[in-house]
Amino acid sequence: MNLLAKGQKIALYFEKDSNIIEMTCAIQEVYNDRLDLSLPQYFMRYIDCLQEGCELTAKVFSKLGTIDFNTIVISSPLEEIFQIELDYNSLKLTEKENIPTVSAVEDMQIKTKSGTTKVKTYELSTRFLRFYSDKDFELETPCDATIFLPDEYGIIKFSGIISENDPIYENEYTVKYSIMSEDDKQNLLYYMYMYSSDAE
Repeated sequence: MNLLAKGQKIALYFEKDSNIIEMTCAIQEVYNDRLDLSLPQYFMRYIDCLQEGCELTAKVFSKLGTIDFNTIVISSPLEEIFQIELDYNSLKLTEKENIPTVSAVEDMQIKTKSGTTKVKTYELSTRFLRFYSDKDFELETPCDATIFLPDEYGIIKFSGIISENDPIYENEYTVKYSIMSEDDKQNLLYYMYMYSSDAE
């Protein structure tokens, strides 16, 4: 579930003389606990801010949005490889203004007052999903649902509202999320990113 990859651009932010400096680098290698970065040619003017133990803020730009995390310098630019710490638990992803969607068929269980129904998704996003069902659902019906993603991505639970029935295909519905935990949202984003990367 890695949103970081070799070749991505990464911006480092740090303070020097009461100014916030933005330095654009590139990821050379991704490890379990650190990143190898290539620095721009002008890095020497900020060498005192890039020594081992210095604290930085990092932003990485992915297909789904901006990944933010705080980090520290592990090895300075004066050594052979410039490295910063990587803590996957601290990554925060802010989605793009344009809602990312993937065309993914996954099992889902949807529960309304009338009972529980097994359905299949055919489109997933961070604010809504679309699914197939032979059962009829009334619009504006509240529901609780569980999406069963492949094992490595886990199970996503949410509450939502059935907001749309496709005007052409009567068995295709849209659900807008009303409640989803931050952890489940992050897992869904990771799944969507990896799904779209695999599709390419």
